[in-house]
Amino acid sequence: MNGLLERVLLPYKQDCSYLRSAEITVESGLATGRGRFEIPQSCYIEDTGHFNSVEFNICYNQLVYYVMASAVRDRLMPAFTSWTLQDYWDRQLPNILITSLSSKFKRPIDPRSFSGEVGFTRITQRSLLIAETACRFWDDNGGQASGEITLAILNPPQGG
Repeated sequence: MNGLLERVLLPYKQDCSYLRSAEITVESGLATGRGRFEIPQSCYIEDTGHFNSVEFNICYNQLVYYVMASAVRDRLMPAFTSWTLQDYWDRQLPNILITSLSSKFKRPIDPRSFSGEVGFTRITQRSLLIAETACRFWDDNGGQASGEITLAILNPPQGG
């Protein structure tokens, strides 16, 4: 696990840190992260045998946090070029809010080993940032889930 990923996952309890690795790509000024996940045991419920909506949300959060931290560190998206990593760490939990979340589960995903992708599709700058994202999760056995999530990022640094 790289140092940035370790720092992104720091707010999570150890048994609730599911993202194992991630890489970032950028197209047309919007970043996408692809990650590997493992959920050996759910942190909140007995084993259901499949990836569920709560884990969907947790995995989305972990990967989108990593994408945003990478975007800040590496100046990958115009909306984050004025941010420092400290600006990001200060805002990671209190200022990044999910305003809408829609998820679809097409085939059960094995939570013990699966992949995921989160991509920014649009960012609107006002007194806050509105970030539209799309995500999907899959496993090697044909499991599939997808979603669309909108984030409100409150109190961006001046110029961001």
